[in-house]
Amino acid sequence: MISVSTLALGLLAAAQAVESASAGCGKAPPSSGTKSINVNGRQRQYILQLPNNYDSSKEHRVVFGYHWRDGSMNDVASGGFYGLRSLAGDSTIFVAPNGLNAGWANSGGEDITFTDQLVAMVKNDLCANENEFFATGWSYGGAMSHSVACSRPDVFSAVSVIAGAQLSGCAGGGTPVPYLGIHGAADNVLPISMGRQLRDKWLQTNGCASKNAPDPGAGQQNHIKTTYSCSNAPVTWIGHGGGHVPDPSGTNGVKFAPGETWDFFNAAVSSGGGGNPNPTDPGTPTTNPGTQPTNNPGTNCSPKWAQCGGDGWSGATCCESGSTCRASNQWYSQCI
Repeated sequence: MISVSTLALGLLAAAQAVESASAGCGKAPPSSGTKSINVNGRQRQYILQLPNNYDSSKEHRVVFGYHWRDGSMNDVASGGFYGLRSLAGDSTIFVAPNGLNAGWANSGGEDITFTDQLVAMVKNDLCANENEFFATGWSYGGAMSHSVACSRPDVFSAVSVIAGAQLSGCAGGGTPVPYLGIHGAADNVLPISMGRQLRDKWLQTNGCASKNAPDPGAGQQNHIKTTYSCSNAPVTWIGHGGGHVPDPSGTNGVKFAPGETWDFFNAAVSSGGGGNPNPTDPGTPTTNPGTQPTNNPGTNCSPKWAQCGGDGWSGATCCESGSTCRASNQWYSQCI
């Protein structure tokens, strides 16, 4: 005979499954490929990639992959969505939005609105697990992933930001979201100090204990992973010795970013988004949580492709000979 407690747990699990299933479950799906959608009177493009064996009765994870500056949705899709598609099997629906002017300036929140409409499309047309939406990206795409975490914490269960910075805004930002940051010590486009700035913002928001987070020296082929102990949502930081790249090589030359990102996403949902995904690592208290020495550009002009201005920027505002400082948005200007 089934006990009352067993029956109650079974009913609870069934109710939770129904709550997470999107309206598109059971519907005939759209095809994979390049699509367009009207956003505020403008046609915006994106690539939709369904699993090879998509099942409309099965809830799927959803991953948004945002491209880098001067990249495109095609680059993200052809690169396997930052290496995650090969790890996903038939579990995941992938979306690669295309930015305006090959970037994510997010003027007036227009790229957040674009994301909102893509999320609504996925939920309405496809069988998605509404508790497993994730975002990742490199460089400008990392900045946009940070921005959706700030603006849509009720949608995205975790983000992975690769060599990102505060370029696409952070409307809101007061609600905890699991955050993985990956950055190179030799990055001369968006210096690692800019990645630490994003990390430190999430350390505070996610209620993380102080901990020393050493990074490899520039040019070293290794990576150091720091997992913080957090009361609200997890934060993990991985510093490596490389430059401004989407697929850094770490210890023993391993391309670690896809596996670390996928594992972080798995841990975020298995732990319900809160606390420390590695409870055996309580953290070591220090005076200031997550602080690291910053790379000060000094008084010399910034090199080509480096930052040269924007709100909060305290470094050089001139560019080396042969390049010009051009504003992408209010937060970021770059020597090009």
